Formats: sequence, structure tokens, C-alpha cells
Amino acid sequence: MREIFRTVMTDHFAGKPAPAHAWLLLADTPFDSDPEFLGDFCDEILHQGTCDERTHEGVPLLVALAADDRVPPRERMSLVSLLFAIGTVTDRQEAGCWPETPPHAHPRGEERARAAVEAALPRLLARWETEHVGVRMALASLAAAFPSAGPSQELLPGLRTLAARYRGRTVPGDYVRLAGTITVGDRKNVLTAVEALTTRYWSPTHRPAPLTGRALHLLEQMLRRL
Repeated sequence: MREIFRTVMTDHFAGKPAPAHAWLLLADTPFDSDPEFLGDFCDEILHQGTCDERTHEGVPLLVALAADDRVPPRERMSLVSLLFAIGTVTDRQEAGCWPETPPHAHPRGEERARAAVEAALPRLLARWETEHVGVRMALASLAAAFPSAGPSQELLPGLRTLAARYRGRTVPGDYVRLAGTITVGDRKNVLTAVEALTTRYWSPTHRPAPLTGRALHLLEQMLRRL
């Protein structure tokens, strides 16, 4: 997998400086397995779920990998999921720690990282019709992370079609319907969905916490399960 990532990076950034966080792709550090490499690579950009002053510099590399069909669908799903995590750190951690302040918050780094992910929305969401269903699941989370963005609103028919494939109370169905509800943006419906889905299977957030964070906190757990 590291060889595939290295090839994609080299092709995409030909004639340009190597992107931030690319050293792990270029180094000779041995890994026992692809999962070990992928874990280290993702943690290098979003360290233990927190942004720093350079997280936003890793977003273009993640986008290049997530939008290249040489990378297998399972890994593309993971990369898009990581982009969702990067773009929603502030809201999710605020809800998860409420009423306390997140201990490792980096407001400036989180703001830059979120802006970098939002800038990539048109390129990533435009791949919806040709993507593997697993990647579509992750793309749905990006639409929910930026519900007011034009590309997210344009994805709503696709979200409804995907949700129709998973009728009844299943994790995929509940997840896609929640993503669609968040993207539509009706706060009453979002609150109803969050309350209905917060059961012993998901880590709940405190009800007084901001609703956006509560919804994205729940969505992230469901995406991780998928």
C-alpha cells in the first residue's frame, strides 16, 4: 500500500515540492503490514484525533490519494473518513467533552484544516456516481460536515437513493439517513434523529451540548462502525 501511495503522490505532485507528511511514503521505515503503515500515516496527519498547526498541509495529499482509483476502495473510504474527522474536530470534540473544554484543542489549526477540507469538496463529491458504495458512505459524511456548501446540497438526491438501498433499522441505513438529515439542515429533524439513534450502542453526548457537534459525534461513530 505504501508503494501505491508513493506512486500516486509522485504522479500528482510531479514537478512540485513533496507535500507535507509525505516523508513516511518516501522513507525506508519497515512496516509489518498495510494496516500498521496506514495507522502511522493517518496519525502523522491527525495525531490521536487532534489537529496541529500543520494538519491542513496534509489535506491535499489525502485528497489526491482519496480521488485516485489506483488506491483500493477500502483505503479510499478510510482516507475520506479521515478528511471528515479532520474537518469536524472542533464540533465533535466540543460535544464529546461538554461542558469541559477539549484538552488538546488547537483552534487556529482546526480552522485551517476545516477550510482545507471544505475546499476539496467539489472534487471529492463529484466522484459520487462512479464510486464504490463504501466510499459513498464516507462521502456522505463530508456532505453532512459542510451542509450549507453547494456540492453538499447537490448530493442530496444521491443520499436519498443510497438510503433507499438500506431500509429498516440497520447501521448503514441509519447512518445514511442521519447524514442526509444533517445535510438538509432542519434542526428539529436533526435533534429527533440524534435522540432516536443515541442508544447503548453509541457513546452519548450531553444534551445541552451544541446540536451540530452532537450529530457529527454520532455520525463519526457510525462511520467508524461501517
